[in-house]
Amino acid sequence: MVFRPGQFKINGLNSEEFNTYLRSRPQRLSAGRVIELKPRPGNDSVVVDFAYYKNVEWKISCNARADNSESVSHLEDRIRSWLDMSNYSDFIYSFDEHYIYQAIVVTPPVFSGTHKDANWIPFEFIISLRPFKQSRTGLRWLSNEKKIHNIERYPSKPKIHILGSGDISFWINNDKFELVNIGNEIIIDSQIEESYRLVDGVLESQDSKTKFIDFPILPTGLTTIKWQGNVKEFNLMPRWWTKI
Repeated sequence: MVFRPGQFKINGLNSEEFNTYLRSRPQRLSAGRVIELKPRPGNDSVVVDFAYYKNVEWKISCNARADNSESVSHLEDRIRSWLDMSNYSDFIYSFDEHYIYQAIVVTPPVFSGTHKDANWIPFEFIISLRPFKQSRTGLRWLSNEKKIHNIERYPSKPKIHILGSGDISFWINNDKFELVNIGNEIIIDSQIEESYRLVDGVLESQDSKTKFIDFPILPTGLTTIKWQGNVKEFNLMPRWWTKI
């Protein structure tokens, strides 16, 4: 989908459906690494790195346009309902549409229009963003690829779908991952750190089939992949991402 200038999508709906557009690019605060500075007597401080990043909040400033001044309140109610969120959703906006963010509204919309604005409705709301945004190109399935290249600056957590049976091993560069007594398929999701398969549309855990503790990670740069055993297809969604 090609976005018009100022257009965005959140909570499964496009801003265009509400005749709403961004007034300006949001101030793009970066996600911070979580560290702690511990003082040492007689010396400088020691850095404790917790090796994760915290969410960041952005203020989103918009203009909406009602059909006429009498329908302003109705459109405001629709926008309130749209931005009433209980969980994260995809957030895409026109200034960075190659990436998909994960966002939730944490401060509901504040409408600041007066009678002088007629049918124009200026408003603002605040979203909390997860620290990483996903590249659209990383959400495509790759089939039986032996070499892939991560052009982003951070390792990614892929989803791997193997069609095959019996004992199977695969390698991500030099890291070996062993599977035992596979039925027809297994899905290994490094993001949620679970292994499962679909049986009549229902998820069935396959964690007992894995002999590894750390889930596969795709480092930056070139990655080589190989496998052995009765493998019919080795499908991988790389999920390339980078820090906000």
